Amino acid sequence: MSRAHSLRLRLLGVMFALFALGLGASFVSYRLEVHNVIAGLRASTLQNQARELIEALRFDRAGVLQVHLPRDWAKVYADPSRRFTFTVFGADHRPLAISANRTRPLPYIPVDARGPVGPVEFIGVGAAKQPIVAARGPGGLTVVVARYRMSRGTLVDSLFAEDSEHVSVLIVFAVLALGLMWLISGWSLQPIERASREAARVGPSEPDLRISAGGLPREIQPLVEAVNGALDRLSRAYAVERRLTADAAHELRTPLAVLNLRLQRARLTGSTDWPAVERELSQMGRLVDQLIDLARKESLSYERHGESLPTMNLSRLTREAAAQVLPLMEAQGRRLEVHVPDAVEISGRADDLRDMVRNLLDNALVHGRGTVSVRIAPPRLSHGMIRIEVRDEGPGVPAGQEEAVFERFHRINAQAPGSGLGLAIVRQVARSHGGDARFSPGEGRIIVQLPAARTRESASRPRARLKSSADAPILERVRTENDDDRSQPEHL
Repeated sequence: MSRAHSLRLRLLGVMFALFALGLGASFVSYRLEVHNVIAGLRASTLQNQARELIEALRFDRAGVLQVHLPRDWAKVYADPSRRFTFTVFGADHRPLAISANRTRPLPYIPVDARGPVGPVEFIGVGAAKQPIVAARGPGGLTVVVARYRMSRGTLVDSLFAEDSEHVSVLIVFAVLALGLMWLISGWSLQPIERASREAARVGPSEPDLRISAGGLPREIQPLVEAVNGALDRLSRAYAVERRLTADAAHELRTPLAVLNLRLQRARLTGSTDWPAVERELSQMGRLVDQLIDLARKESLSYERHGESLPTMNLSRLTREAAAQVLPLMEAQGRRLEVHVPDAVEISGRADDLRDMVRNLLDNALVHGRGTVSVRIAPPRLSHGMIRIEVRDEGPGVPAGQEEAVFERFHRINAQAPGSGLGLAIVRQVARSHGGDARFSPGEGRIIVQLPAARTRESASRPRARLKSSADAPILERVRTENDDDRSQPEHL
Protein backbone atom coordinates (compact mmCIF):
# COMPACT_ATOMS: atom_id res chain seq x y z
CA MET A 1 0.00 0.00 0.00
CA SER A 2 1.53 3.32 -1.06
CA ARG A 3 2.01 5.97 1.60
CA ALA A 4 -0.41 8.89 1.42
CA HIS A 5 1.02 12.28 0.58
CA SER A 6 -0.02 15.81 1.46
CA LEU A 7 -1.46 17.67 -1.51
CA ARG A 8 -0.79 20.95 0.25
CA LEU A 9 2.91 20.18 0.77
CA ARG A 10 3.21 18.86 -2.76
CA LEU A 11 1.73 22.06 -4.21
CA LEU A 12 3.96 24.14 -1.98
CA GLY A 13 7.03 22.17 -3.09
CA VAL A 14 6.17 22.57 -6.75
CA MET A 15 5.62 26.32 -6.37
CA PHE A 16 8.87 26.71 -4.43
CA ALA A 17 10.80 24.72 -7.04
CA LEU A 18 9.39 26.91 -9.80
CA PHE A 19 10.25 30.05 -7.82
CA ALA A 20 13.82 28.83 -7.15
CA LEU A 21 14.23 27.89 -10.81
CA GLY A 22 13.08 31.34 -11.91
CA LEU A 23 15.36 33.06 -9.39
CA GLY A 24 18.36 31.00 -10.48
CA ALA A 25 17.62 31.73 -14.12
CA SER A 26 17.46 35.44 -13.28
CA PHE A 27 20.88 35.33 -11.59
CA VAL A 28 22.46 33.51 -14.52
CA SER A 29 20.88 35.92 -16.97
CA TYR A 30 22.08 38.92 -14.97
CA ARG A 31 25.65 37.62 -14.75
CA LEU A 32 25.72 37.01 -18.50
CA GLU A 33 24.44 40.52 -18.99
CA VAL A 34 27.26 41.86 -16.80
CA HIS A 35 29.79 39.99 -18.92
CA ASN A 36 28.32 41.59 -22.03
CA VAL A 37 28.43 45.04 -20.44
CA ILE A 38 32.09 44.62 -19.39
CA ALA A 39 33.18 44.47 -23.05
CA GLY A 40 32.41 48.18 -23.52
CA LEU A 41 32.61 49.30 -19.95
CA ARG A 42 36.30 50.24 -19.91
CA ALA A 43 36.17 52.45 -22.96
CA SER A 44 32.90 54.14 -22.12
CA THR A 45 33.90 54.79 -18.49
CA LEU A 46 37.31 56.31 -19.28
CA GLN A 47 35.97 58.45 -22.11
CA ASN A 48 33.19 59.75 -19.91
CA GLN A 49 35.70 60.60 -17.18
CA ALA A 50 37.83 62.49 -19.71
CA ARG A 51 34.84 64.57 -20.74
CA GLU A 52 33.95 65.26 -17.11
CA LEU A 53 37.51 66.47 -16.42
CA ILE A 54 37.52 68.75 -19.48
CA GLU A 55 34.38 70.46 -18.18
CA ALA A 56 35.99 70.80 -14.73
CA LEU A 57 39.12 72.69 -15.98
CA ARG A 58 39.36 76.42 -15.19
CA PHE A 59 42.16 79.07 -15.29
CA ASP A 60 42.20 81.65 -12.52
CA ARG A 61 43.19 85.33 -13.04
CA ALA A 62 46.80 84.51 -12.44
CA GLY A 63 46.65 81.94 -15.23
CA VAL A 64 46.92 78.96 -12.88
CA LEU A 65 45.00 75.87 -13.89
CA GLN A 66 42.24 74.84 -11.48
CA VAL A 67 40.29 71.53 -11.57
CA HIS A 68 36.79 71.96 -10.07
CA LEU A 69 35.56 68.39 -9.70
CA PRO A 70 32.23 67.39 -8.18
CA ARG A 71 32.52 66.29 -4.59
CA ASP A 72 32.00 62.59 -5.31
CA TRP A 73 34.63 62.47 -8.03
CA ALA A 74 37.01 64.54 -5.99
CA LYS A 75 36.85 61.78 -3.34
CA VAL A 76 37.42 59.14 -5.99
CA TYR A 77 40.55 60.82 -7.33
CA ALA A 78 41.81 61.51 -3.80
CA ASP A 79 41.36 57.95 -2.52
CA PRO A 80 44.48 55.81 -3.09
CA SER A 81 42.38 52.66 -3.06
CA ARG A 82 40.44 53.88 -6.08
CA ARG A 83 41.81 52.90 -9.44
CA PHE A 84 40.94 56.06 -11.43
CA THR A 85 43.75 58.63 -11.96
CA PHE A 86 44.29 61.59 -14.28
CA THR A 87 46.94 64.05 -15.47
CA VAL A 88 46.42 67.36 -17.28
CA PHE A 89 49.15 68.41 -19.72
CA GLY A 90 49.75 71.88 -21.12
CA ALA A 91 50.38 72.82 -24.69
CA ASP A 92 54.09 72.13 -24.14
CA HIS A 93 53.23 68.57 -22.98
CA ARG A 94 54.28 69.36 -19.41
CA PRO A 95 51.99 68.15 -16.59
CA LEU A 96 50.00 70.95 -15.00
CA ALA A 97 47.76 68.93 -12.66
CA ILE A 98 47.59 65.32 -11.43
CA SER A 99 45.06 63.44 -9.31
CA ALA A 100 45.60 63.47 -5.55
CA ASN A 101 45.93 59.66 -5.40
CA ARG A 102 48.97 59.69 -7.71
CA THR A 103 52.51 60.92 -7.03
CA ARG A 104 53.80 60.82 -10.59
CA PRO A 105 52.07 62.04 -13.73
CA LEU A 106 50.74 59.70 -16.35
CA PRO A 107 52.61 59.50 -19.65
CA TYR A 108 51.57 62.00 -22.28
CA ILE A 109 49.51 60.60 -25.14
CA PRO A 110 48.69 62.70 -28.19
CA VAL A 111 45.05 63.04 -29.15
CA ASP A 112 43.87 61.94 -32.56
CA ALA A 113 42.92 65.03 -34.62
CA ARG A 114 39.66 63.37 -35.70
CA GLY A 115 37.89 63.89 -32.41
CA PRO A 116 38.13 65.45 -28.93
CA VAL A 117 38.55 62.06 -27.22
CA GLY A 118 41.01 59.44 -28.41
CA PRO A 119 40.64 55.66 -28.34
CA VAL A 120 41.51 53.44 -25.37
CA GLU A 121 45.16 52.45 -25.29
CA PHE A 122 47.11 50.20 -22.97
CA ILE A 123 50.37 51.06 -21.28
CA GLY A 124 52.61 48.98 -19.14
CA VAL A 125 53.39 45.26 -19.11
CA GLY A 126 51.89 42.38 -17.13
CA ALA A 127 50.24 43.32 -13.86
CA ALA A 128 51.09 47.00 -14.43
CA LYS A 129 49.24 47.13 -17.69
CA GLN A 130 46.38 49.62 -17.61
CA PRO A 131 43.92 51.26 -20.03
CA ILE A 132 44.41 54.97 -20.77
CA VAL A 133 42.49 57.62 -22.75
CA ALA A 134 43.55 61.10 -23.87
CA ALA A 135 41.18 64.00 -24.61
CA ARG A 136 41.76 67.50 -26.06
CA GLY A 137 40.94 70.30 -23.63
CA PRO A 138 40.60 74.08 -23.97
CA GLY A 139 43.69 76.25 -24.69
CA GLY A 140 45.76 73.35 -25.99
CA LEU A 141 45.39 71.29 -22.81
CA THR A 142 45.42 67.49 -22.95
CA VAL A 143 43.65 65.38 -20.34
CA VAL A 144 44.87 61.81 -19.81
CA VAL A 145 42.71 59.45 -17.74
CA ALA A 146 43.85 55.98 -16.67
CA ARG A 147 42.67 53.12 -14.50
CA TYR A 148 44.80 50.52 -12.84
CA ARG A 149 44.47 47.03 -14.24
CA MET A 150 41.45 45.02 -13.10
CA SER A 151 40.79 41.51 -14.40
CA ARG A 152 37.55 40.80 -16.21
CA GLY A 153 36.41 38.32 -13.54
CA THR A 154 37.21 40.73 -10.75
CA LEU A 155 35.27 43.47 -12.46
CA VAL A 156 32.29 41.19 -13.04
CA ASP A 157 32.33 40.09 -9.39
CA SER A 158 32.60 43.72 -8.27
CA LEU A 159 29.61 44.83 -10.32
CA PHE A 160 27.66 41.74 -9.38
CA ALA A 161 28.40 42.32 -5.69
CA GLU A 162 27.37 45.94 -5.90
CA ASP A 163 24.01 45.04 -7.41
CA SER A 164 23.54 41.93 -5.27
CA GLU A 165 22.12 44.09 -2.52
CA HIS A 166 18.79 43.43 -4.20
CA VAL A 167 19.22 39.70 -3.47
CA SER A 168 18.39 40.30 0.18
CA VAL A 169 15.14 41.87 -0.93
CA LEU A 170 14.44 38.82 -3.10
CA ILE A 171 15.14 36.49 -0.18
CA VAL A 172 12.69 38.37 2.01
CA PHE A 173 10.19 38.30 -0.81
CA ALA A 174 10.74 34.53 -1.22
CA VAL A 175 10.03 33.92 2.48
CA LEU A 176 6.89 36.03 2.33
CA ALA A 177 5.83 34.30 -0.90
CA LEU A 178 6.21 30.86 0.68
CA GLY A 179 4.11 31.93 3.64
CA LEU A 180 1.50 33.33 1.30
CA MET A 181 1.56 30.11 -0.74
CA TRP A 182 0.98 28.10 2.44
CA LEU A 183 -2.02 30.23 3.41
CA ILE A 184 -3.50 30.24 -0.10
CA SER A 185 -3.09 26.48 -0.51
CA GLY A 186 -4.80 25.92 2.85
CA TRP A 187 -7.62 28.25 1.88
CA SER A 188 -7.97 26.52 -1.52
CA LEU A 189 -8.16 23.07 0.09
CA GLN A 190 -10.85 24.03 2.61
CA PRO A 191 -13.71 23.03 0.23
CA ILE A 192 -12.09 19.61 -0.18
CA GLU A 193 -11.88 19.18 3.59
CA ARG A 194 -15.55 20.18 3.82
CA ALA A 195 -16.44 17.63 1.11
CA SER A 196 -14.55 14.97 3.06
CA ARG A 197 -16.60 15.72 6.18
CA GLU A 198 -19.82 15.53 4.16
CA ALA A 199 -18.80 12.19 2.65
CA ALA A 200 -18.00 10.83 6.11
CA ARG A 201 -21.61 11.48 7.24
CA VAL A 202 -23.13 9.36 4.45
CA GLY A 203 -24.33 6.04 5.84
CA PRO A 204 -27.35 3.79 6.42
CA SER A 205 -28.83 6.30 8.85
CA GLU A 206 -28.52 9.16 6.32
CA PRO A 207 -28.38 7.54 2.87
CA ASP A 208 -29.67 10.63 1.06
CA LEU A 209 -26.79 12.92 2.05
CA ARG A 210 -24.58 13.97 -0.86
CA ILE A 211 -21.34 15.90 -1.32
CA SER A 212 -21.92 19.51 -2.26
CA ALA A 213 -19.91 20.63 -5.30
CA GLY A 214 -20.21 24.31 -4.40
CA GLY A 215 -16.85 26.02 -3.95
CA LEU A 216 -14.83 23.04 -5.18
CA PRO A 217 -12.23 23.50 -7.95
CA ARG A 218 -13.39 22.62 -11.45
CA GLU A 219 -10.85 19.78 -11.55
CA ILE A 220 -12.41 18.17 -8.45
CA GLN A 221 -16.07 18.59 -9.43
CA PRO A 222 -16.14 15.62 -11.91
CA LEU A 223 -14.87 13.37 -9.11
CA VAL A 224 -17.56 14.67 -6.75
CA GLU A 225 -20.24 14.15 -9.40
CA ALA A 226 -19.02 10.59 -9.97
CA VAL A 227 -19.04 9.89 -6.22
CA ASN A 228 -22.54 11.36 -5.86
CA GLY A 229 -23.71 9.23 -8.78
CA ALA A 230 -22.28 6.13 -7.11
CA LEU A 231 -23.98 7.10 -3.86
CA ASP A 232 -27.27 7.56 -5.72
CA ARG A 233 -27.01 4.09 -7.20
CA LEU A 234 -26.11 2.58 -3.85
CA SER A 235 -28.97 4.45 -2.20
CA ARG A 236 -31.46 3.17 -4.76
CA ALA A 237 -30.12 -0.36 -4.44
CA TYR A 238 -30.35 -0.06 -0.66
CA ALA A 239 -33.93 1.20 -0.97
CA VAL A 240 -34.77 -1.74 -3.26
CA GLU A 241 -33.37 -4.18 -0.72
CA ARG A 242 -35.26 -2.56 2.14
CA ARG A 243 -38.46 -2.56 0.13
CA LEU A 244 -37.91 -6.19 -0.83
CA THR A 245 -37.43 -7.13 2.82
CA ALA A 246 -40.50 -5.18 3.93
CA ASP A 247 -42.68 -6.56 1.11
CA ALA A 248 -41.54 -10.11 1.70
CA ALA A 249 -42.19 -9.82 5.45
CA HIS A 250 -45.64 -8.32 4.82
CA GLU A 251 -46.78 -10.75 2.12
CA LEU A 252 -45.33 -13.90 3.68
CA ARG A 253 -46.89 -13.22 7.05
CA THR A 254 -50.35 -14.51 6.05
CA PRO A 255 -49.31 -17.70 4.19
CA LEU A 256 -46.82 -18.51 6.96
CA ALA A 257 -49.56 -18.07 9.55
CA VAL A 258 -51.91 -20.31 7.52
CA LEU A 259 -49.19 -22.93 7.10
CA ASN A 260 -48.44 -22.79 10.82
CA LEU A 261 -52.12 -23.38 11.63
CA ARG A 262 -52.25 -26.35 9.26
CA LEU A 263 -49.18 -27.89 10.88
CA GLN A 264 -50.60 -27.35 14.39
CA ARG A 265 -53.87 -28.97 13.30
CA ALA A 266 -51.94 -31.87 11.82
CA ARG A 267 -50.11 -32.34 15.10
CA LEU A 268 -53.39 -32.33 17.07
CA THR A 269 -55.41 -34.52 14.72
CA GLY A 270 -52.63 -36.74 13.38
CA SER A 271 -53.86 -36.09 9.84
CA THR A 272 -51.96 -33.78 7.44
CA ASP A 273 -53.61 -32.10 4.48
CA TRP A 274 -50.56 -32.44 2.21
CA PRO A 275 -52.18 -30.95 -0.92
CA ALA A 276 -53.03 -27.79 1.02
CA VAL A 277 -49.52 -27.63 2.51
CA GLU A 278 -47.97 -28.06 -0.90
CA ARG A 279 -50.27 -25.37 -2.29
CA GLU A 280 -49.25 -22.94 0.45
CA LEU A 281 -45.54 -23.70 -0.05
CA SER A 282 -45.89 -23.31 -3.81
CA GLN A 283 -47.60 -19.94 -3.33
CA MET A 284 -44.85 -18.72 -1.00
CA GLY A 285 -42.15 -19.96 -3.35
CA ARG A 286 -43.72 -18.16 -6.29
CA LEU A 287 -44.08 -14.99 -4.23
CA VAL A 288 -40.43 -15.07 -3.17
CA ASP A 289 -39.30 -15.73 -6.74
CA GLN A 290 -41.33 -12.80 -8.04
CA LEU A 291 -40.04 -10.47 -5.33
CA ILE A 292 -36.43 -11.40 -6.08
CA ASP A 293 -37.06 -11.05 -9.81
CA LEU A 294 -38.63 -7.60 -9.35
CA ALA A 295 -35.75 -6.45 -7.12
CA ARG A 296 -33.23 -7.68 -9.69
CA LYS A 297 -34.99 -5.83 -12.50
CA GLU A 298 -35.10 -2.63 -10.45
CA SER A 299 -31.37 -2.90 -9.67
CA LEU A 300 -30.46 -3.52 -13.32
CA SER A 301 -32.48 -0.51 -14.45
CA TYR A 302 -30.14 1.74 -12.44
CA GLU A 303 -26.95 0.16 -13.76
CA ARG A 304 -27.38 0.22 -17.54
CA HIS A 305 -28.95 2.56 -20.02
CA GLY A 306 -30.73 1.59 -23.20
CA GLU A 307 -27.88 2.69 -25.46
CA SER A 308 -25.48 0.18 -23.90
CA LEU A 309 -27.85 -2.82 -24.12
CA PRO A 310 -27.58 -5.40 -26.89
CA THR A 311 -30.00 -5.41 -29.83
CA MET A 312 -32.39 -8.35 -30.15
CA ASN A 313 -35.51 -9.52 -31.95
CA LEU A 314 -38.60 -8.67 -29.89
CA SER A 315 -40.81 -10.74 -32.20
CA ARG A 316 -38.90 -13.90 -31.36
CA LEU A 317 -39.02 -13.16 -27.62
CA THR A 318 -42.80 -12.65 -27.87
CA ARG A 319 -43.27 -15.98 -29.65
CA GLU A 320 -41.17 -17.75 -27.01
CA ALA A 321 -43.26 -16.21 -24.19
CA ALA A 322 -46.46 -17.18 -26.00
CA ALA A 323 -45.20 -20.74 -26.38
CA GLN A 324 -44.64 -20.93 -22.60
CA VAL A 325 -48.21 -19.79 -21.84
CA LEU A 326 -49.92 -21.88 -24.55
CA PRO A 327 -50.24 -25.09 -22.44
CA LEU A 328 -52.07 -23.14 -19.73
CA MET A 329 -54.39 -21.67 -22.38
CA GLU A 330 -55.11 -25.13 -23.74
CA ALA A 331 -55.82 -26.44 -20.26
CA GLN A 332 -58.57 -23.79 -19.87
CA GLY A 333 -59.89 -24.30 -23.40
CA ARG A 334 -58.94 -20.79 -24.45
CA ARG A 335 -57.28 -19.53 -27.61
CA LEU A 336 -54.11 -17.49 -27.99
CA GLU A 337 -53.48 -15.34 -31.08
CA VAL A 338 -50.11 -13.80 -31.97
CA HIS A 339 -49.84 -10.91 -34.45
CA VAL A 340 -46.16 -10.00 -34.83
CA PRO A 341 -43.86 -8.98 -37.70
CA ASP A 342 -40.92 -11.21 -38.59
CA ALA A 343 -38.39 -9.05 -36.79
CA VAL A 344 -38.72 -5.97 -34.63
CA GLU A 345 -35.37 -4.91 -33.24
CA ILE A 346 -35.04 -3.49 -29.74
CA SER A 347 -32.17 -2.76 -27.35
CA GLY A 348 -32.74 -4.51 -24.05
CA ARG A 349 -32.32 -7.54 -21.82
CA ALA A 350 -33.80 -10.65 -23.39
CA ASP A 351 -34.82 -12.35 -20.13
CA ASP A 352 -36.56 -9.24 -18.80
CA LEU A 353 -38.46 -8.59 -22.04
CA ARG A 354 -39.52 -12.23 -22.25
CA ASP A 355 -40.71 -12.11 -18.61
CA MET A 356 -42.63 -8.91 -19.35
CA VAL A 357 -44.59 -10.51 -22.22
CA ARG A 358 -45.10 -13.67 -20.15
CA ASN A 359 -46.57 -11.64 -17.27
CA LEU A 360 -48.85 -9.77 -19.67
CA LEU A 361 -50.19 -13.06 -20.99
CA ASP A 362 -50.46 -14.54 -17.47
CA ASN A 363 -52.49 -11.53 -16.37
CA ALA A 364 -54.88 -11.94 -19.31
CA LEU A 365 -55.12 -15.66 -18.60
CA VAL A 366 -55.87 -15.29 -14.88
CA HIS A 367 -57.99 -12.14 -14.84
CA GLY A 368 -59.37 -12.00 -18.39
CA ARG A 369 -61.82 -14.04 -20.49
CA GLY A 370 -62.06 -15.62 -23.89
CA THR A 371 -59.46 -15.30 -26.62
CA VAL A 372 -56.17 -13.62 -25.73
CA SER A 373 -54.26 -11.82 -28.48
CA VAL A 374 -50.81 -10.24 -28.48
CA ARG A 375 -49.80 -7.77 -31.17
CA ILE A 376 -46.61 -5.86 -31.97
CA ALA A 377 -46.80 -2.68 -34.03
CA PRO A 378 -43.37 -1.66 -35.39
CA PRO A 379 -42.16 1.97 -35.10
CA ARG A 380 -43.34 2.89 -38.60
CA LEU A 381 -46.89 2.13 -37.52
CA SER A 382 -46.77 3.60 -34.01
CA HIS A 383 -45.11 7.02 -34.17
CA GLY A 384 -41.52 5.81 -33.76
CA MET A 385 -42.23 3.58 -30.73
CA ILE A 386 -42.66 -0.18 -30.63
CA ARG A 387 -46.14 -0.95 -29.36
CA ILE A 388 -47.02 -4.24 -27.64
CA GLU A 389 -50.73 -4.83 -27.04
CA VAL A 390 -52.28 -7.72 -25.12
CA ARG A 391 -56.09 -7.97 -25.29
CA ASP A 392 -58.71 -10.36 -23.95
CA GLU A 393 -62.50 -10.42 -24.04
CA GLY A 394 -63.02 -9.55 -20.38
CA PRO A 395 -64.37 -6.26 -18.94
CA GLY A 396 -60.91 -4.96 -18.12
CA VAL A 397 -59.84 -2.84 -15.17
CA PRO A 398 -62.53 -0.87 -13.28
CA ALA A 399 -62.50 2.85 -13.96
CA GLY A 400 -60.14 4.76 -11.71
CA GLN A 401 -57.85 1.79 -11.03
CA GLU A 402 -55.84 1.85 -14.26
CA GLU A 403 -52.76 3.03 -12.35
CA ALA A 404 -53.34 1.25 -9.06
CA VAL A 405 -53.12 -2.20 -10.68
CA PHE A 406 -49.43 -1.59 -11.42
CA GLU A 407 -48.60 -1.18 -7.73
CA ARG A 408 -47.03 -4.05 -5.85
CA PHE A 409 -49.44 -6.60 -4.37
CA HIS A 410 -52.47 -4.70 -5.63
CA ARG A 411 -55.25 -7.11 -6.60
CA ILE A 412 -58.73 -6.09 -7.72
CA ASN A 413 -60.11 -9.47 -6.66
CA ALA A 414 -58.53 -10.70 -3.44
CA GLN A 415 -59.82 -14.24 -4.13
CA ALA A 416 -58.10 -14.47 -7.48
CA PRO A 417 -54.85 -16.44 -7.67
CA GLY A 418 -51.56 -14.62 -7.92
CA SER A 419 -49.49 -12.31 -5.74
CA GLY A 420 -50.18 -8.97 -7.40
CA LEU A 421 -46.61 -8.58 -8.66
CA GLY A 422 -47.01 -9.45 -12.33
CA LEU A 423 -48.07 -6.03 -13.58
CA ALA A 424 -45.53 -4.31 -11.30
CA ILE A 425 -42.84 -6.36 -13.07
CA VAL A 426 -44.32 -5.39 -16.46
CA ARG A 427 -44.13 -1.67 -15.76
CA GLN A 428 -40.69 -1.93 -14.18
CA VAL A 429 -39.27 -3.69 -17.26
CA ALA A 430 -40.96 -1.21 -19.61
CA ARG A 431 -39.64 1.83 -17.77
CA SER A 432 -36.15 0.42 -17.38
CA HIS A 433 -36.09 0.13 -21.20
CA GLY A 434 -37.24 3.71 -21.70
CA GLY A 435 -40.95 2.99 -22.17
CA ASP A 436 -44.10 2.56 -20.11
CA ALA A 437 -47.24 0.41 -19.67
CA ARG A 438 -50.88 1.41 -19.29
CA PHE A 439 -54.38 -0.03 -19.37
CA SER A 440 -57.03 1.14 -21.82
CA PRO A 441 -60.07 2.29 -19.83
CA GLY A 442 -63.20 0.15 -20.08
CA GLU A 443 -61.66 -2.82 -21.92
CA GLY A 444 -59.36 -5.75 -21.31
CA ARG A 445 -56.36 -4.26 -23.11
CA ILE A 446 -52.92 -3.31 -21.83
CA ILE A 447 -50.47 -1.38 -24.00
CA VAL A 448 -46.67 -1.29 -23.60
CA GLN A 449 -44.58 1.20 -25.59
CA LEU A 450 -40.83 0.78 -25.99
CA PRO A 451 -38.20 2.72 -27.98
CA ALA A 452 -36.95 0.90 -31.05
CA ALA A 453 -33.30 0.09 -31.61
CA ARG A 454 -33.43 1.51 -35.17
CA THR A 455 -36.02 3.07 -37.42
CA ARG A 456 -35.42 0.40 -40.06
CA GLU A 457 -37.83 -2.49 -39.59
CA SER A 458 -38.47 -5.51 -41.71
CA ALA A 459 -41.83 -5.76 -43.46
CA SER A 460 -44.75 -6.99 -41.42
CA ARG A 461 -45.81 -10.57 -41.95
CA PRO A 462 -49.33 -12.12 -41.79
CA ARG A 463 -51.26 -12.63 -38.60
CA ALA A 464 -50.86 -15.94 -36.76
CA ARG A 465 -53.40 -17.88 -34.74
CA LEU A 466 -52.28 -20.23 -31.98
CA LYS A 467 -54.73 -23.06 -31.54
CA SER A 468 -54.68 -26.15 -29.38
CA SER A 469 -52.92 -29.03 -31.12
CA ALA A 470 -51.12 -31.98 -29.67
CA ASP A 471 -49.51 -32.99 -32.98
CA ALA A 472 -46.53 -30.55 -32.92
CA PRO A 473 -44.24 -28.97 -30.34
CA ILE A 474 -45.55 -25.71 -28.93
CA LEU A 475 -42.79 -23.39 -30.20
CA GLU A 476 -42.95 -24.99 -33.66
CA ARG A 477 -46.71 -24.38 -33.79
CA VAL A 478 -46.14 -20.68 -33.04
CA ARG A 479 -43.69 -20.33 -35.91
CA THR A 480 -45.48 -22.54 -38.44
CA GLU A 481 -48.93 -21.03 -38.05
CA ASN A 482 -47.41 -17.54 -38.22
CA ASP A 483 -45.99 -18.40 -41.69
CA ASP A 484 -48.96 -20.33 -43.10
CA ASP A 485 -51.81 -17.84 -42.47
CA ARG A 486 -51.65 -15.22 -45.26
CA SER A 487 -54.29 -12.74 -44.04
CA GLN A 488 -52.98 -9.20 -43.49
CA PRO A 489 -52.45 -8.11 -39.86
CA GLU A 490 -54.51 -5.39 -38.40
CA HIS A 491 -52.80 -1.96 -38.37
CA LEU A 492 -52.86 -0.52 -34.85
